[in-house]
Parts: sequence; C-alpha cells; structure tokens
Amino acid sequence: MVNVVATAELGQFVNLERLVYVPGFLYNTAIYRCAYLKDNRTRAKISIFSTGKMISAGTKSYKDAKHDLNYAAKRLAEIGLVTKARINVKLQNIVATGDIGHTIDIERLATELPNVIYEPEQFSGAIYYAKELEGASILIFASGKVVFAGLKRGELLERGKRVLELARYIWLANPKQDVTSSNASCLGAG
Repeated sequence: MVNVVATAELGQFVNLERLVYVPGFLYNTAIYRCAYLKDNRTRAKISIFSTGKMISAGTKSYKDAKHDLNYAAKRLAEIGLVTKARINVKLQNIVATGDIGHTIDIERLATELPNVIYEPEQFSGAIYYAKELEGASILIFASGKVVFAGLKRGELLERGKRVLELARYIWLANPKQDVTSSNASCLGAG
C-alpha cells in the first residue's frame, strides 16, 4: 500500500466559511481549522486552509495527488472563492507498506546492518536509515512487515526495495533464520 502527501499554494486567501453548504466540501471548526474536499472526482481528501495552502493526503501516486490539488483549485475558482491560478504541486512524503514474506531476526539485523536503530523497549521495529534513501527510513518488524517512510521522490521507493533486497542477505546468511521464501517485489509500489 502506498500513501502520497503533496501540497500546493493558491497564493490567495480562501474564505472557508463560504464552503459550509457547497457539495463535496466539509468545513466544521469543531473538527479542524480547515475545509476538506472529497467527492466522486477526487482520488483522496484535500485539506484547504484559509491561507490558500492545500494538502492532498491518501492518494496512491503523485499523479493522483496533482490531479486532486488542481481539481480543488479549479472548484474554488468556479465557486468564486479564488481567482483562477496555476499551482505548483510539491511532493512532501511517500509512505509504503509491504511484507517480506518471512520473519526477521531484528536483533541480528541491527548488529550486522549499518545505520540501524533498534531499541525494543522504545519501539518494536528496527529503523533502518539507508543513505541511498536520502533521509528516508525503512521500519522493519520481526513479523516481516516493512514500512518505507519519508520518501521524497517516487523513484526512491524502487531504490528502497533494492536496498531491502540487499539487506535480505544478512538474515538469509543465518541458518537458524526461518526463511522459506522472500518476495521483496510484494511491497506496494503504486
């Protein structure tokens, strides 16, 4: 599964109170200090702030996030809340989850793989900071589940899968390790 977060700026103030009764929009200050847009033309939910900042969260790709943010800007212009403007969409974060397909000896992994933080009394997974991922991390759990977090470009997900496949040799080298198969390609790639 992949979750993409992207942002855009309208460069103008948005009177959110005028969205209360507009179909597809939700504005309720008891919930949050922004409006939401979610309708049958969006792929995910867009948060719209009075400052003109918009956030798309929950799409499966940058292309879908860009579509949603452009659609939100168009809808706001159509109802007269902003003047039509070209927006610059910025990818902020990609989070992807997957399953290696077997259990992992995290303690051993943490001692043999560089740049791994494992403090079981603080967090049940190992946090792997591969320099190839440019600041992003891979959370690795004993169950074989993995989470890629903080990816700033789509190609880093593919790079992360390759890094994980190389790291796999560390736990495969241990004959005690319970390994029946490995399928790093099963990781969500959108």
